[in-house]
Amino acid sequence: MPPKRGTKRTRTVRARVDAREVVDDQAPPVDVQTEGVPPVAPLIDQAALMQMVQAAATQAAQAAIQQVTQEAARVAAQEAARVAAQEVTRQLAAAQIPAPQIPQVPGQQIPGQQILPPPLPLPQVYPVHDERFYRLTSMMKNMGMEHFVGTLDPTAAYDWKLSLQRKLENIDCPPEFKLRLAMQYLRGDALVWWEGVRLNRGPDILTFADFIEEFDRKYFPKEAMDRKKRDFEHVSQGDLSIKQYEVKFNQLRRFVGGGIPEEELIRKFLDGMRLEFRNRCNVVTYYRLGDLVEKAAEQEAGWIEEQKLLKSVQTKSGKTTESQKKTWDQQETLSCARCHHHHNGECIRCHSCGRTGHMSRNCRFKPINSDFERQVVAQDKSSKDCYGCGQPGHMLRDCPTREHAEDLSPPKR
Repeated sequence: MPPKRGTKRTRTVRARVDAREVVDDQAPPVDVQTEGVPPVAPLIDQAALMQMVQAAATQAAQAAIQQVTQEAARVAAQEAARVAAQEVTRQLAAAQIPAPQIPQVPGQQIPGQQILPPPLPLPQVYPVHDERFYRLTSMMKNMGMEHFVGTLDPTAAYDWKLSLQRKLENIDCPPEFKLRLAMQYLRGDALVWWEGVRLNRGPDILTFADFIEEFDRKYFPKEAMDRKKRDFEHVSQGDLSIKQYEVKFNQLRRFVGGGIPEEELIRKFLDGMRLEFRNRCNVVTYYRLGDLVEKAAEQEAGWIEEQKLLKSVQTKSGKTTESQKKTWDQQETLSCARCHHHHNGECIRCHSCGRTGHMSRNCRFKPINSDFERQVVAQDKSSKDCYGCGQPGHMLRDCPTREHAEDLSPPKR
């Protein structure tokens, strides 16, 4: 007779229930061999597992720390040996003596410490340059900073100092490099002067502020500043143009300082202008010095054109007056009956050559030495007859019959 279905399943369920009851009662495990039921996994102690993990991590950390300490000690020893070797090499090179042979003593091994390998050979040492200083020097050169060789002109020295300060500000130069950069642009007498200042100061550390103070004391003293202030108080245009006067005005204005109202500057500029320009510009109220300068330049240009036109008119009128005066003088002067020239006063005849118009002491002709030559000259003169009446002794223009001839002239057609 075949077995009933469900008998095997019923047995499996009963075995599982029995196993659970045994675990709950903390009874010793019973090896129940039940078909189709897997074995129960044992319980794990979490606290013990955590302790094992912590112990393993601690051991690993200690091992890593020991290894790092040994490596750091080795690197530090190598670095110390390298620095010491460099110092010895430098001293030997300075003294120019051969390097002593230092015997190598075998080191004693310390228990628990690793033996360090011998240091590596020292590399060749090259001088280290400050890249920042060379970069700032290149920037100053690109900005067109000029060298200073010394001068007797306080204004030129002041302009160079002002240019140096402005360029150092533009490149954002650190304070520790300002003095070195300023020294790079000293030449000639200025460089000799600064070396003398350094020797006088001795071991004191100089700064850029000390350089500016000594520079002003040498090239722009207080007396020069006071003189520039007095020049600004009495500034005037003189023979300068308006634009040139503006340049002079602004140059002297720098030494007075700020704080001067615009109205005061306008009044001072007007007072220094020439009279012909000041009278033309006083009719307008100005609020900016630049407006006054532009207006004065326009008035100056117009005044120059007027002067040119007036000069040309005077030149033309002068030439006309001279020509008219010459014509009138010739008309008023009658012809001389003796020499037939237009002149006033007595007719002068030379006793040496017989000609008129000069005296014997001023004669430039060949003198007449004999009576025969004088007779020939007299005959030549007397042989000239009038072309009008044919009579000797006078010429056509002095002919007495000329007036009657003019009356008998033919009528005009």
